[in-house]
Amino acid sequence: MPDRDQTGAPVVAVLRFEVPEPAQVDFAAAGERVVAALAGQRGFRSARLGRAVDEPVAWLLVTEWAGPGAWRRALSAFAVRCELTPLLAWAQDAPGAFEVLHEREADGAARSHGSALAPDAAVAAPGGRRED
Repeated sequence: MPDRDQTGAPVVAVLRFEVPEPAQVDFAAAGERVVAALAGQRGFRSARLGRAVDEPVAWLLVTEWAGPGAWRRALSAFAVRCELTPLLAWAQDAPGAFEVLHEREADGAARSHGSALAPDAAVAAPGGRRED
């Protein structure tokens, strides 16, 4: 059976953190462990942990996945939850998963992807329809 994640758009997941100065050294080491745990998951493509150049308390974890299913499964993996959960105390509440619908590589190669979202993804929820 083919991996459904390969048929749709890749997903870029972005987590933003605001980490106070005393916690930054521990946060960086913990972030490396999170990246290692994520790298062991199916559908993982890449990860970057970074800190803002002009705002040292602002941190970013950017990962790329084969599709939304791979990203969701990775978040539910025990090893990932163990490493990521302590860092979420500093996470900022914002949308974090984005479908890559068009991309271009440094060598000039461009690709477009079809959406992997269900047609009713914006209005449906588990157990019924969303109420706005």
